[in-house]
Amino acid sequence: MLWVVGNGKLTCKEMGSLPDESQLGCTTKGTMTESPARYGGVAAVLVFGIGLLAVGKTWAGLGVLVIGATAMAMALSSSASGKALFAAIGAVVLGGVLGCQAASNEVSGTAIYHHGFGRRSRSELVTREVSPAKFREATNVLWAGSIICVLGGAIAFGFSRRLDDCAADF
Repeated sequence: MLWVVGNGKLTCKEMGSLPDESQLGCTTKGTMTESPARYGGVAAVLVFGIGLLAVGKTWAGLGVLVIGATAMAMALSSSASGKALFAAIGAVVLGGVLGCQAASNEVSGTAIYHHGFGRRSRSELVTREVSPAKFREATNVLWAGSIICVLGGAIAFGFSRRLDDCAADF
């Protein structure tokens, strides 16, 4: 599809010949042409991640930034295989962030234990010596999240390769 400027109007035509100077060029679904408001939520997530980094919550900030960057890349990608590839990259990077935090907990002997989730949740700093059960649970949750993200990334990567192969058949 090709967007053409003529008589002060923007019209859509099928590609049949090479574009001339009066044509803007090809546009594809997924590029940021619809409305900037569509990407406002992703931009807010990115700003939130930067804010978390600014107040010293490094791992949370990195996790939020990875999720926001992955969502933005997937929104801007025009093909299904590109979306799957960006999802794979984001999942593996997020798995790496969670794995680094889990390894840091193992080395330092301290972890942050969360009592539930949601508005009434609270967190406490636990050590391996004082509260071994809470320490192990907090660290195992991070290891499990890391493994799930890396496996999800591997599945998404395989899916993106299959989509590329299917697209080549047509």
